[in-house]
Amino acid sequence: MNNIKSKKFAFTLAEVLITLAIIGVVAALTIPTLVQNYKKKEASTRLKKFYSMMQQVIKLSEIDNGSVEYWNKSSEVFNDDGKTDILANADLSEKFFTQYLAPYIKYNSIQKAKSAADFELAAYLADGTKLILHNGSCVDIYVDINGDKKPNSVGYDDFGFTLCISNDMAKGHCGEGKHFCALGTETYKTRETALKACKNSGYYCALLLFYDNFEFKDDYPYKL
Repeated sequence: MNNIKSKKFAFTLAEVLITLAIIGVVAALTIPTLVQNYKKKEASTRLKKFYSMMQQVIKLSEIDNGSVEYWNKSSEVFNDDGKTDILANADLSEKFFTQYLAPYIKYNSIQKAKSAADFELAAYLADGTKLILHNGSCVDIYVDINGDKKPNSVGYDDFGFTLCISNDMAKGHCGEGKHFCALGTETYKTRETALKACKNSGYYCALLLFYDNFEFKDDYPYKL
């Protein structure tokens, strides 16, 4: 019987280099997409968690403090020149947060404005997100999903909601029977109008995301 010697195959250096080059090109094309998808998923998860948390916080607070419509909220304070008095409203935001929200939220610290250039009140949650409160006609609440990390811009990592106390304000901002909602809810009542509003101003992107179950669709205007 003839002995049949098996042949051994090996890659040449050129073939190895070509293979590595192909892998590099594929990685360069796919990794950015994977990273962006991860950021979208993380942002979506954090927003869903925030929205669910706020609904639960309001319900728990109502058990101790009565219905939202009876909560004590002071009117917005303005300077003599008609601009918002940041420091005065910071005190009011802190008072509201401490009484009606803080007991039902897991947070590490709060930071009150020290100058007119600061946010009125920032609450740093245990999961790394930051809530920014403004004592306006309602209590506007901006959730910064990555805390103090940049870009700190609406539509990118900062999303606006509002908590209205009186039934009239709630109806005008959130709709009948709703006291908490995304900014612009009663102004932009369809996804199409919310998408246009989001493109024009990041302040209304939370509403677009609400229509999309807080998922970042392909037509979302801003790149995370």
